Amino acid sequence: MAIKKDLNVGIIGAGNMGAAIVAGIWSKFFVYVCETDKRKSQKLRRRYKVALTDLEGLMEVSDIIILAVKPQGFEDLLGRMKPFMGRQKLVVSIAAGITTRYIEKRLGGKVRVVRAMPNLPVQVQQGITGICQGAQATRQDIARVKGIFGCIGEVLQVEEKMIDAVTAVSGSGPAYFFLFVEQYMQAARKVGFSNEVARQLVLKTIEGSLHLLMDSRQDPQELREKVTSKGGTTFAALEILMAQDVRYDKVFIDALKAARKRAKELSR
Repeated sequence: MAIKKDLNVGIIGAGNMGAAIVAGIWSKFFVYVCETDKRKSQKLRRRYKVALTDLEGLMEVSDIIILAVKPQGFEDLLGRMKPFMGRQKLVVSIAAGITTRYIEKRLGGKVRVVRAMPNLPVQVQQGITGICQGAQATRQDIARVKGIFGCIGEVLQVEEKMIDAVTAVSGSGPAYFFLFVEQYMQAARKVGFSNEVARQLVLKTIEGSLHLLMDSRQDPQELREKVTSKGGTTFAALEILMAQDVRYDKVFIDALKAARKRAKELSR
């Protein structure tokens, strides 16, 4: 669906995710921001020329309202939004654990809601966002939400029952990757490199390997085997990494299941 500059998007909350959405869409939509932290809101106004407003003003002018606040503040926020809601408004929530049904119920039932789960790389417009459709949302609503989040990365539509798994895999996923990089850099320093050189070697190796994986369309196992000559240096390293008492497949499965379980526990 073509992006329409005459579409008004209101964003409530200007934290990391809210600000990332503003940065990605401000040139393509009319953007209104409601944020209680004046330092954050003024910074966005100066950088992206967005309009700052209070909640009532945002509700009045916005066609699409993105809720970019923490789950703890949702009940109060939805209560304050309810008097200004109408069927012409589309509500998009990026909060973990807040179901479309919960939002619909708090806003009066016949409300169009789409739930979205972006991840941290949206800050550099390289994220991926899982979205799911509420009971009253339409195909046009989904297309519009794809247009918005497509400005900051890729978008994947799933059923709502899978959104907790999206949270576990891609929403929390950058932290798994950063942990790996952190340990990799520490190891590089332990074999004698300075912090600066270790960072350069590790990050460029990861960047190049990722490009190769994406461009070649080969399975990661195939590429791993291409780098590994029996009896060579890579083989020696992989013998350690793939020792029988370290089952990375099980570790990752257990980690993802734990994240998904926690997401379900937080759901309402």
